[in-house]
Amino acid sequence: MVNKNKVIKFFKEKRIFGFQTYVFFLFALMGILNIFYITQNPSLIKSLWHPLITPLFIMMLLGIFCDFVGKNIPILNKFGLGFLLCILLPSFLVYKKIISPDIAYYFDKLFFNKTSVSNSNDGIGINFSQFFITIVISGSILSVDRDLLKRSIFKFIPLTLISVFLSILITGFLGKLLSYQCPDIFKDKSKGSFFDSIFFVLVPLTNGGTNLGINGFANGIYLDFFKKDASSIRTAILAPLVLARVLSIFLSGILFVMFDKTIFSGKGSLEKKQKQMSFSDNNKNAKKSILEYQNIGMGMLIIFAFYSVGNVINTFFASKFSFKLDAMVYVILLLLIVKIFHLMSDKNQIFVSQTGQFMMTNFTAPVLAGLGLTTNFSELIKCITNRNILLMVSFSLILVVLITFLLSSFFGFYPLEAALTAGICSHSIGGTGNIGVMAISNRMDLLPFATIATRVVGPIIFSLASISFSYIY
Repeated sequence: MVNKNKVIKFFKEKRIFGFQTYVFFLFALMGILNIFYITQNPSLIKSLWHPLITPLFIMMLLGIFCDFVGKNIPILNKFGLGFLLCILLPSFLVYKKIISPDIAYYFDKLFFNKTSVSNSNDGIGINFSQFFITIVISGSILSVDRDLLKRSIFKFIPLTLISVFLSILITGFLGKLLSYQCPDIFKDKSKGSFFDSIFFVLVPLTNGGTNLGINGFANGIYLDFFKKDASSIRTAILAPLVLARVLSIFLSGILFVMFDKTIFSGKGSLEKKQKQMSFSDNNKNAKKSILEYQNIGMGMLIIFAFYSVGNVINTFFASKFSFKLDAMVYVILLLLIVKIFHLMSDKNQIFVSQTGQFMMTNFTAPVLAGLGLTTNFSELIKCITNRNILLMVSFSLILVVLITFLLSSFFGFYPLEAALTAGICSHSIGGTGNIGVMAISNRMDLLPFATIATRVVGPIIFSLASISFSYIY
Protein backbone atom coordinates (compact mmCIF):
# COMPACT_ATOMS: atom_id res chain seq x y z
CA MET A 1 0.00 0.00 0.00
CA VAL A 2 1.24 3.49 -0.86
CA ASN A 3 2.43 5.50 2.12
CA LYS A 4 0.74 8.90 1.76
CA ASN A 5 3.25 10.62 4.02
CA LYS A 6 6.15 9.41 1.87
CA VAL A 7 4.40 10.61 -1.27
CA ILE A 8 3.74 14.04 0.25
CA LYS A 9 7.33 14.25 1.48
CA PHE A 10 8.62 13.22 -1.96
CA PHE A 11 6.72 15.97 -3.75
CA LYS A 12 7.67 18.55 -1.12
CA GLU A 13 11.38 17.76 -1.36
CA LYS A 14 11.66 17.07 -5.08
CA ARG A 15 12.07 19.86 -7.57
CA ILE A 16 11.25 19.69 -11.24
CA PHE A 17 13.62 21.79 -13.35
CA GLY A 18 14.39 23.84 -10.24
CA PHE A 19 10.72 24.52 -9.47
CA GLN A 20 8.68 23.18 -6.59
CA THR A 21 6.44 20.43 -7.93
CA TYR A 22 3.18 22.36 -7.50
CA VAL A 23 4.62 25.31 -9.45
CA PHE A 24 5.67 23.07 -12.34
CA PHE A 25 2.27 21.33 -12.36
CA LEU A 26 0.65 24.76 -12.54
CA PHE A 27 2.67 25.41 -15.70
CA ALA A 28 1.68 21.95 -16.95
CA LEU A 29 -1.99 22.80 -16.38
CA MET A 30 -1.55 25.89 -18.54
CA GLY A 31 0.02 23.77 -21.26
CA ILE A 32 -2.77 21.18 -21.08
CA LEU A 33 -5.34 23.99 -21.35
CA ASN A 34 -3.54 25.30 -24.44
CA ILE A 35 -3.44 21.85 -26.07
CA PHE A 36 -7.08 21.10 -25.15
CA TYR A 37 -8.34 24.42 -26.53
CA ILE A 38 -6.53 23.87 -29.83
CA THR A 39 -7.87 20.30 -30.02
CA GLN A 40 -11.44 21.49 -29.46
CA ASN A 41 -11.08 24.45 -31.83
CA PRO A 42 -8.77 23.36 -34.67
CA SER A 43 -9.93 26.25 -36.86
CA LEU A 44 -8.37 28.68 -34.35
CA ILE A 45 -4.93 27.07 -34.34
CA LYS A 46 -3.38 29.87 -36.39
CA SER A 47 -4.54 32.38 -33.78
CA LEU A 48 -3.51 30.21 -30.83
CA TRP A 49 -0.15 29.10 -32.26
CA HIS A 50 2.91 31.28 -31.88
CA PRO A 51 5.62 29.92 -34.21
CA LEU A 52 8.28 29.90 -31.47
CA ILE A 53 6.74 30.29 -28.01
CA THR A 54 3.95 27.70 -28.28
CA PRO A 55 6.05 24.75 -29.51
CA LEU A 56 8.87 25.61 -27.10
CA PHE A 57 6.41 25.66 -24.20
CA ILE A 58 4.85 22.30 -25.15
CA MET A 59 8.23 20.72 -25.85
CA MET A 60 9.76 21.89 -22.57
CA LEU A 61 6.80 20.72 -20.49
CA LEU A 62 6.80 17.26 -22.05
CA GLY A 63 10.58 16.83 -21.98
CA ILE A 64 11.09 18.07 -18.43
CA PHE A 65 8.19 15.98 -17.08
CA CYS A 66 9.21 12.76 -18.87
CA ASP A 67 12.83 13.19 -17.79
CA PHE A 68 11.76 13.76 -14.18
CA VAL A 69 9.52 10.67 -14.11
CA GLY A 70 12.12 8.48 -15.80
CA LYS A 71 14.91 9.53 -13.45
CA ASN A 72 12.84 8.82 -10.34
CA ILE A 73 11.82 5.23 -11.11
CA PRO A 74 14.38 2.91 -9.45
CA ILE A 75 16.36 0.41 -11.54
CA LEU A 76 14.75 1.49 -14.82
CA ASN A 77 16.31 4.94 -14.48
CA LYS A 78 19.70 3.29 -14.98
CA PHE A 79 18.60 2.17 -18.44
CA GLY A 80 17.68 5.64 -19.65
CA LEU A 81 13.95 5.51 -18.95
CA GLY A 82 13.83 9.30 -18.88
CA PHE A 83 15.17 9.62 -22.41
CA LEU A 84 12.99 6.75 -23.66
CA LEU A 85 9.89 8.37 -22.16
CA CYS A 86 10.82 11.68 -23.77
CA ILE A 87 10.64 9.99 -27.17
CA LEU A 88 7.90 7.39 -26.71
CA LEU A 89 5.29 9.21 -24.61
CA PRO A 90 4.85 12.28 -26.88
CA SER A 91 4.77 10.02 -29.94
CA PHE A 92 2.12 7.83 -28.28
CA LEU A 93 0.03 10.87 -27.27
CA VAL A 94 -0.03 12.05 -30.88
CA TYR A 95 -0.81 8.52 -32.09
CA LYS A 96 -3.81 8.34 -29.73
CA LYS A 97 -4.78 11.92 -30.72
CA ILE A 98 -4.58 13.05 -27.10
CA ILE A 99 -2.29 15.67 -28.60
CA SER A 100 -4.02 16.89 -31.73
CA PRO A 101 -2.44 15.82 -35.04
CA ASP A 102 -2.73 19.50 -36.03
CA ILE A 103 -0.44 20.42 -33.14
CA ALA A 104 2.03 17.70 -34.16
CA TYR A 105 1.88 18.90 -37.77
CA TYR A 106 2.53 22.54 -36.86
CA PHE A 107 5.26 21.49 -34.46
CA ASP A 108 6.95 19.32 -37.09
CA LYS A 109 6.62 21.48 -40.18
CA LEU A 110 6.84 24.99 -38.75
CA PHE A 111 9.17 24.59 -35.79
CA PHE A 112 11.16 21.42 -35.21
CA ASN A 113 12.17 20.37 -38.71
CA LYS A 114 12.85 22.07 -42.00
CA THR A 115 10.09 21.56 -44.54
CA SER A 116 10.33 21.69 -48.29
CA VAL A 117 10.87 25.21 -49.61
CA SER A 118 8.54 24.34 -52.49
CA ASN A 119 5.61 24.05 -50.09
CA SER A 120 4.63 27.68 -49.62
CA ASN A 121 1.78 26.76 -47.28
CA ASP A 122 4.17 25.36 -44.68
CA GLY A 123 6.93 27.92 -45.04
CA ILE A 124 10.48 26.70 -44.59
CA GLY A 125 10.31 25.82 -40.90
CA ILE A 126 12.37 27.14 -37.98
CA ASN A 127 14.27 23.83 -37.77
CA PHE A 128 14.92 24.12 -34.02
CA SER A 129 16.46 20.65 -33.95
CA GLN A 130 19.25 21.88 -36.25
CA PHE A 131 19.67 25.01 -34.12
CA PHE A 132 20.07 22.90 -30.97
CA ILE A 133 22.36 20.29 -32.51
CA THR A 134 24.61 22.91 -34.13
CA ILE A 135 25.16 24.74 -30.84
CA VAL A 136 25.71 21.60 -28.73
CA ILE A 137 28.09 20.00 -31.24
CA SER A 138 30.08 23.22 -31.64
CA GLY A 139 30.42 23.58 -27.89
CA SER A 140 31.43 19.93 -27.54
CA ILE A 141 34.12 19.99 -30.24
CA LEU A 142 35.74 23.19 -29.01
CA SER A 143 35.74 21.95 -25.41
CA VAL A 144 37.48 18.62 -26.03
CA ASP A 145 41.19 18.26 -25.27
CA ARG A 146 43.08 19.33 -28.42
CA ASP A 147 45.98 16.86 -28.13
CA LEU A 148 43.60 13.96 -27.54
CA LEU A 149 41.52 14.99 -30.54
CA LYS A 150 44.58 15.17 -32.81
CA ARG A 151 45.81 11.73 -31.79
CA SER A 152 42.48 9.96 -31.72
CA ILE A 153 40.62 11.17 -34.79
CA PHE A 154 42.87 9.38 -37.28
CA LYS A 155 42.40 6.13 -35.37
CA PHE A 156 38.75 6.63 -34.52
CA ILE A 157 37.45 6.98 -38.10
CA PRO A 158 39.15 3.76 -39.34
CA LEU A 159 37.80 1.82 -36.34
CA THR A 160 34.29 3.10 -37.02
CA LEU A 161 34.46 2.32 -40.76
CA ILE A 162 35.76 -1.22 -40.20
CA SER A 163 33.07 -1.92 -37.61
CA VAL A 164 30.27 -0.55 -39.80
CA PHE A 165 31.38 -2.45 -42.93
CA LEU A 166 31.62 -5.75 -41.06
CA SER A 167 28.27 -5.17 -39.39
CA ILE A 168 26.57 -4.40 -42.73
CA LEU A 169 28.00 -7.46 -44.48
CA ILE A 170 27.31 -9.96 -41.70
CA THR A 171 23.80 -8.63 -41.05
CA GLY A 172 23.17 -8.78 -44.81
CA PHE A 173 23.75 -12.53 -44.63
CA LEU A 174 21.29 -12.68 -41.73
CA GLY A 175 18.74 -10.96 -43.97
CA LYS A 176 19.33 -13.62 -46.60
CA LEU A 177 18.81 -16.39 -44.04
CA LEU A 178 15.59 -14.71 -42.90
CA SER A 179 14.43 -14.35 -46.54
CA TYR A 180 13.85 -10.64 -45.95
CA GLN A 181 11.22 -9.09 -48.22
CA CYS A 182 11.82 -5.45 -49.14
CA PRO A 183 8.99 -2.85 -48.92
CA ASP A 184 6.34 -3.12 -51.62
CA ILE A 185 7.45 0.02 -53.46
CA PHE A 186 10.85 -1.57 -54.13
CA LYS A 187 9.73 -5.13 -54.94
CA ASP A 188 9.53 -4.72 -58.72
CA LYS A 189 13.30 -4.11 -58.81
CA SER A 190 14.42 -6.33 -55.94
CA LYS A 191 17.89 -7.87 -56.11
CA GLY A 192 17.33 -10.55 -53.50
CA SER A 193 17.29 -10.65 -49.70
CA PHE A 194 21.04 -10.02 -49.24
CA PHE A 195 21.27 -6.76 -51.20
CA ASP A 196 17.77 -5.62 -50.22
CA SER A 197 18.69 -6.04 -46.54
CA ILE A 198 21.79 -3.93 -47.06
CA PHE A 199 20.25 -1.07 -49.05
CA PHE A 200 16.79 -0.85 -47.45
CA VAL A 201 17.61 -1.65 -43.81
CA LEU A 202 21.33 -1.40 -43.04
CA VAL A 203 22.44 1.51 -45.22
CA PRO A 204 19.64 3.74 -43.81
CA LEU A 205 20.99 2.89 -40.34
CA THR A 206 24.55 4.00 -41.07
CA ASN A 207 24.47 6.74 -43.70
CA GLY A 208 24.42 9.95 -41.71
CA GLY A 209 20.94 10.21 -40.23
CA THR A 210 17.60 11.56 -41.39
CA ASN A 211 18.74 14.78 -43.05
CA LEU A 212 21.61 13.41 -45.11
CA GLY A 213 20.90 9.71 -45.43
CA ILE A 214 17.13 9.24 -45.45
CA ASN A 215 16.23 12.45 -47.28
CA GLY A 216 19.33 12.15 -49.45
CA PHE A 217 18.23 8.78 -50.80
CA ALA A 218 14.50 9.58 -50.87
CA ASN A 219 15.09 12.72 -52.93
CA GLY A 220 18.11 11.43 -54.83
CA ILE A 221 19.28 8.11 -56.19
CA TYR A 222 16.30 6.03 -54.91
CA LEU A 223 13.86 8.57 -56.33
CA ASP A 224 15.58 8.56 -59.72
CA PHE A 225 15.79 4.77 -59.89
CA PHE A 226 12.46 3.60 -58.47
CA LYS A 227 10.38 6.52 -59.83
CA LYS A 228 8.20 6.50 -56.70
CA ASP A 229 6.93 9.29 -54.50
CA ALA A 230 9.72 10.66 -52.28
CA SER A 231 7.56 10.61 -49.13
CA SER A 232 6.74 6.92 -49.70
CA ILE A 233 10.43 6.08 -50.11
CA ARG A 234 11.27 8.07 -47.00
CA THR A 235 8.65 6.25 -44.92
CA ALA A 236 9.89 2.85 -46.14
CA ILE A 237 13.55 3.41 -45.23
CA LEU A 238 12.94 5.52 -42.12
CA ALA A 239 11.31 2.71 -40.13
CA PRO A 240 14.55 0.86 -39.22
CA LEU A 241 16.16 4.13 -38.12
CA VAL A 242 13.23 4.95 -35.82
CA LEU A 243 13.62 1.56 -34.16
CA ALA A 244 17.39 1.97 -33.88
CA ARG A 245 16.98 5.30 -32.10
CA VAL A 246 14.98 3.64 -29.34
CA LEU A 247 17.09 0.48 -29.08
CA SER A 248 20.38 2.42 -29.07
CA ILE A 249 19.54 4.32 -25.89
CA PHE A 250 18.38 1.15 -24.15
CA LEU A 251 21.49 -0.75 -25.29
CA SER A 252 23.81 2.03 -24.11
CA GLY A 253 22.14 1.86 -20.70
CA ILE A 254 22.78 -1.88 -20.53
CA LEU A 255 26.44 -1.41 -21.52
CA PHE A 256 26.86 1.28 -18.88
CA VAL A 257 25.39 -0.88 -16.11
CA MET A 258 27.41 -3.94 -17.15
CA PHE A 259 30.84 -2.44 -17.85
CA ASP A 260 31.20 1.00 -16.24
CA LYS A 261 32.89 -0.37 -13.11
CA THR A 262 35.05 -2.93 -14.92
CA ILE A 263 38.48 -2.90 -16.55
CA PHE A 264 36.78 -2.35 -19.91
CA SER A 265 35.80 1.18 -18.90
CA GLY A 266 37.97 4.24 -19.33
CA LYS A 267 35.76 6.16 -16.86
CA GLY A 268 34.95 8.66 -19.59
CA SER A 269 38.31 8.51 -21.38
CA LEU A 270 38.30 7.15 -24.92
CA GLU A 271 42.05 6.76 -25.35
CA LYS A 272 44.18 4.45 -23.20
CA LYS A 273 47.29 5.71 -21.41
CA GLN A 274 45.89 9.18 -21.52
CA LYS A 275 43.88 10.93 -18.86
CA GLN A 276 41.15 12.54 -20.85
CA MET A 277 40.03 15.89 -19.59
CA SER A 278 36.40 15.75 -18.57
CA PHE A 279 33.86 18.29 -19.71
CA SER A 280 34.22 20.10 -16.40
CA ASP A 281 38.01 19.76 -16.18
CA ASN A 282 38.37 21.02 -19.70
CA ASN A 283 36.49 24.13 -18.75
CA LYS A 284 38.42 25.13 -15.62
CA ASN A 285 39.46 28.27 -17.44
CA ALA A 286 35.82 28.87 -18.24
CA LYS A 287 34.93 28.63 -14.56
CA LYS A 288 37.69 31.09 -13.69
CA SER A 289 36.12 33.46 -16.19
CA ILE A 290 32.84 34.82 -14.85
CA LEU A 291 29.92 33.70 -16.96
CA GLU A 292 28.45 36.96 -18.20
CA TYR A 293 25.25 37.29 -20.19
CA GLN A 294 27.18 38.52 -23.20
CA ASN A 295 29.34 35.37 -23.27
CA ILE A 296 26.37 33.28 -24.46
CA GLY A 297 25.60 35.83 -27.15
CA MET A 298 29.21 35.90 -28.33
CA GLY A 299 29.30 32.10 -28.39
CA MET A 300 26.12 32.01 -30.47
CA LEU A 301 27.49 34.54 -32.94
CA ILE A 302 30.63 32.44 -33.44
CA ILE A 303 28.56 29.26 -33.92
CA PHE A 304 26.19 30.96 -36.37
CA ALA A 305 29.18 32.17 -38.38
CA PHE A 306 30.55 28.62 -38.65
CA TYR A 307 27.16 27.26 -39.70
CA SER A 308 26.70 29.99 -42.31
CA VAL A 309 30.09 29.25 -43.87
CA GLY A 310 29.41 25.50 -43.80
CA ASN A 311 26.04 26.03 -45.45
CA VAL A 312 27.55 28.22 -48.17
CA ILE A 313 30.24 25.61 -48.90
CA ASN A 314 27.62 22.86 -49.07
CA THR A 315 25.37 24.88 -51.39
CA PHE A 316 28.31 25.82 -53.62
CA PHE A 317 29.36 22.20 -54.14
CA ALA A 318 25.74 21.15 -54.65
CA SER A 319 25.07 23.79 -57.31
CA LYS A 320 28.41 23.59 -59.13
CA PHE A 321 29.27 19.90 -58.88
CA SER A 322 25.94 18.26 -57.87
CA PHE A 323 27.69 17.02 -54.72
CA LYS A 324 25.44 17.70 -51.75
CA LEU A 325 26.03 16.57 -48.18
CA ASP A 326 24.59 17.82 -44.92
CA ALA A 327 25.82 21.32 -44.01
CA MET A 328 26.83 19.99 -40.58
CA VAL A 329 29.54 17.87 -42.24
CA TYR A 330 31.37 21.04 -43.28
CA VAL A 331 30.65 22.75 -39.96
CA ILE A 332 32.24 19.83 -38.10
CA LEU A 333 35.25 19.78 -40.43
CA LEU A 334 35.76 23.53 -39.95
CA LEU A 335 35.48 23.21 -36.17
CA LEU A 336 37.95 20.31 -36.14
CA ILE A 337 40.45 22.32 -38.20
CA VAL A 338 40.06 25.30 -35.88
CA LYS A 339 40.50 23.12 -32.80
CA ILE A 340 43.40 20.98 -34.05
CA PHE A 341 45.42 23.94 -35.40
CA HIS A 342 44.35 26.29 -32.59
CA LEU A 343 42.99 28.96 -34.96
CA MET A 344 40.72 30.52 -32.33
CA SER A 345 41.64 32.10 -29.02
CA ASP A 346 41.00 30.11 -25.85
CA LYS A 347 38.70 32.87 -24.65
CA ASN A 348 36.39 32.57 -27.64
CA GLN A 349 36.47 28.78 -27.42
CA ILE A 350 35.32 29.10 -23.80
CA PHE A 351 32.38 31.25 -24.91
CA VAL A 352 31.33 28.62 -27.45
CA SER A 353 31.70 25.90 -24.81
CA GLN A 354 29.57 27.85 -22.33
CA THR A 355 26.89 28.34 -24.97
CA GLY A 356 26.88 24.61 -25.70
CA GLN A 357 26.55 23.80 -22.00
CA PHE A 358 23.67 26.28 -21.67
CA MET A 359 21.73 24.57 -24.46
CA MET A 360 22.60 21.08 -23.23
CA THR A 361 21.50 21.81 -19.67
CA ASN A 362 18.19 23.40 -20.55
CA PHE A 363 17.05 21.76 -23.78
CA THR A 364 18.34 18.17 -24.02
CA ALA A 365 15.18 16.54 -22.62
CA PRO A 366 12.81 18.96 -24.42
CA VAL A 367 14.50 18.29 -27.77
CA LEU A 368 14.16 14.54 -27.22
CA ALA A 369 10.46 15.16 -26.57
CA GLY A 370 10.37 17.12 -29.81
CA LEU A 371 11.86 14.13 -31.57
CA GLY A 372 9.07 12.04 -30.05
CA LEU A 373 6.37 14.43 -31.24
CA THR A 374 7.70 14.12 -34.79
CA THR A 375 8.19 10.33 -34.69
CA ASN A 376 5.47 8.24 -36.31
CA PHE A 377 4.40 5.87 -33.55
CA SER A 378 2.56 3.57 -35.95
CA GLU A 379 5.77 3.15 -37.98
CA LEU A 380 7.61 2.25 -34.80
CA ILE A 381 4.95 -0.36 -33.97
CA LYS A 382 5.17 -1.64 -37.53
CA CYS A 383 8.94 -2.08 -37.07
CA ILE A 384 8.62 -3.85 -33.76
CA THR A 385 6.00 -6.23 -35.11
CA ASN A 386 8.06 -7.00 -38.23
CA ARG A 387 10.21 -9.87 -37.02
CA ASN A 388 12.84 -9.57 -39.74
CA ILE A 389 13.41 -5.82 -39.37
CA LEU A 390 13.52 -6.08 -35.58
CA LEU A 391 16.03 -8.94 -35.72
CA MET A 392 18.28 -7.24 -38.28
CA VAL A 393 18.31 -3.85 -36.55
CA SER A 394 18.94 -5.44 -33.14
CA PHE A 395 21.57 -7.80 -34.54
CA SER A 396 23.35 -4.98 -36.38
CA LEU A 397 23.50 -2.81 -33.25
CA ILE A 398 24.74 -5.67 -31.06
CA LEU A 399 27.23 -6.76 -33.73
CA VAL A 400 28.75 -3.30 -34.22
CA VAL A 401 29.09 -2.97 -30.43
CA LEU A 402 30.79 -6.37 -30.23
CA ILE A 403 33.18 -5.57 -33.11
CA THR A 404 34.25 -2.20 -31.68
CA PHE A 405 34.54 -3.78 -28.24
CA LEU A 406 36.93 -6.42 -29.59
CA LEU A 407 38.95 -4.17 -31.92
CA SER A 408 39.21 -1.16 -29.60
CA SER A 409 42.44 -2.31 -27.93
CA PHE A 410 44.23 -2.52 -31.30
CA PHE A 411 43.46 1.17 -31.81
CA GLY A 412 44.38 2.17 -28.26
CA PHE A 413 40.82 2.82 -27.06
CA TYR A 414 38.86 1.63 -24.06
CA PRO A 415 36.23 -0.97 -25.10
CA LEU A 416 33.21 0.62 -23.40
CA GLU A 417 33.86 4.11 -24.74
CA ALA A 418 34.64 2.78 -28.22
CA ALA A 419 31.46 0.67 -28.25
CA LEU A 420 29.34 3.68 -27.30
CA THR A 421 30.87 6.10 -29.82
CA ALA A 422 32.30 4.17 -32.79
CA GLY A 423 29.72 1.43 -32.23
CA ILE A 424 26.24 2.60 -31.30
CA CYS A 425 26.56 6.16 -32.59
CA SER A 426 27.73 4.95 -36.01
CA HIS A 427 24.17 3.79 -36.61
CA SER A 428 23.04 7.32 -37.47
CA ILE A 429 20.80 7.83 -34.49
CA GLY A 430 21.35 11.55 -35.00
CA GLY A 431 22.40 14.44 -32.82
CA THR A 432 19.66 14.10 -30.22
CA GLY A 433 20.08 10.32 -30.22
CA ASN A 434 23.82 10.73 -29.68
CA ILE A 435 23.13 13.04 -26.77
CA GLY A 436 20.77 10.45 -25.30
CA VAL A 437 23.41 7.72 -25.58
CA MET A 438 26.13 9.89 -24.10
CA ALA A 439 23.92 11.22 -21.31
CA ILE A 440 22.65 7.84 -20.12
CA SER A 441 26.22 6.51 -20.02
CA ASN A 442 27.60 9.65 -18.34
CA ARG A 443 29.96 10.20 -21.30
CA MET A 444 28.93 13.67 -22.49
CA ASP A 445 32.63 14.51 -22.91
CA LEU A 446 32.70 12.03 -25.80
CA LEU A 447 29.91 13.72 -27.75
CA PRO A 448 32.36 15.06 -30.39
CA PHE A 449 33.43 11.50 -31.20
CA ALA A 450 29.81 10.36 -31.31
CA THR A 451 29.18 13.21 -33.71
CA ILE A 452 32.13 12.18 -35.89
CA ALA A 453 30.72 8.63 -36.06
CA THR A 454 27.39 10.00 -37.32
CA ARG A 455 28.26 13.15 -39.27
CA VAL A 456 31.66 12.28 -40.76
CA VAL A 457 31.60 8.49 -41.13
CA GLY A 458 27.92 8.62 -42.13
CA PRO A 459 28.57 10.70 -45.28
CA ILE A 460 31.39 8.31 -46.24
CA ILE A 461 28.93 5.39 -46.04
CA PHE A 462 26.35 7.47 -47.92
CA SER A 463 28.78 8.18 -50.77
CA LEU A 464 29.97 4.57 -51.04
CA ALA A 465 26.40 3.24 -50.86
CA SER A 466 25.27 5.63 -53.60
CA ILE A 467 28.06 4.46 -55.90
CA SER A 468 27.58 0.74 -55.19
CA PHE A 469 23.78 1.00 -55.52
CA SER A 470 24.09 2.34 -59.07
CA TYR A 471 26.24 -0.69 -59.99
CA ILE A 472 24.16 -3.36 -58.23
CA TYR A 473 20.67 -2.13 -59.08
